[in-house]
Order: sequence, then structure tokens, then C-alpha cells
Amino acid sequence: MEIICTGVFGRMRRSYGYSRCSTSSQDWAIQLDALARAGVDDRDVYREKASGVKRDRTELRRVLDLLRPDDRLYVYALDRLARSQLHLLQIVEEIEKKGAKLISLRENIDTSSALGKFFTGILGSLSAMERELIMERTKAGVALARERGVKFGRTPKLTPSLIRQVLLAHDDPATTVPETCRILGISRSSYYSALRAGRLQAKDLVIEAA
Repeated sequence: MEIICTGVFGRMRRSYGYSRCSTSSQDWAIQLDALARAGVDDRDVYREKASGVKRDRTELRRVLDLLRPDDRLYVYALDRLARSQLHLLQIVEEIEKKGAKLISLRENIDTSSALGKFFTGILGSLSAMERELIMERTKAGVALARERGVKFGRTPKLTPSLIRQVLLAHDDPATTVPETCRILGISRSSYYSALRAGRLQAKDLVIEAA
């Protein structure tokens, strides 16, 4: 670890690592080896065993909460850190607000460098575009369903289309539940019923893949 001065006393600049793996132990070994080669102490690596669709990541939350100004968070690859462009942008913005930096080894991205800042700007533009596309697809799906005579009431049928639209909206940190319910014409209870159904389907897919 490197020491930086903050006034009279020095402060240790910390380097943390984050790795995530669903089933392959070999993939995990590759990540941990890369982090070790980058100089991250194994005791400072936070390991997450989770699927890509799981929203709650306790180890990621834990390491993000530890970050202080000038700290570094190392990951093997960006797809090990976030589940979507929107999610990645949210994480990068949180790290930047703390005054810390993100370093992705496979892509050779360091958000403290000029190239890293350029990447963050591009990511923001792409994420905004992705959010607009999600909402456009959601609205288009509702319009098509209404043209076909589908009635959106208090207890709509949990069709694959509705479940997919709810999952897409839920995966967007900038989209609120009330906004999604208004666009889809459903109640909050129907929203969460569709969300639970989608998560169960995703869990079954992960189990089958294992």
C-alpha cells in the first residue's frame, strides 16, 4: 500500500479487489491471480458468488462502503463488476464521488487517467441511450398489447412480455417503480409479482446452467 499525506498525519492509500463468479472455479482463480499480480493483498479482495442477474451483491456493497479518497478498487474485468451499462455507470459515479478510482485490469481502464475519464463520459452517453431504449421498448410493448385487446387492470396476467418489461425497467437504476407502473398500467403489487416471477425464472436458468 502507498502512503499519502493528509495534513500532519499520513493516511494509508488502500487498494481493494472485487471478484465475482457464478459457477466456474477456474474463472475465479483467473480473477484472483490477476488481482494478486496487480498488487492487491488477498485479505483485501472481496469475493462474490452470485449470478449476473442477481441485484443484491453484499460483498460489492461492502467494499464500496470502505472506499475513501484516493483509494483504488481493482476488478479483473468490467463484466465481473456490473450487470449492465447503467449499473456500471452507477458504480463508477459512486466511486468517483468518494474520491476513489476504479481500475479494470482486462480492459486496462483506470478512471484516474485521461483515457479513463473519456471512457466514463462515453459510458454515461451509452447508458442514457440504453435507458431511453428500455423505456421506448416498454411503451411500445404496452401499446402493442392494447392494440391486441390486452386489458391492464389491477391483476394482469403475468405474461412473458410483462415480466420482461418489468425486469428491464427494474434493472435501470434511474427508473422508479411508480414510473414503470404508470407506463405499464399496472399496480405496485402486480409489478412486484412480475419481478418475483422473473427472478425465479432467472434462478432456474442459473441452476440448469450449473
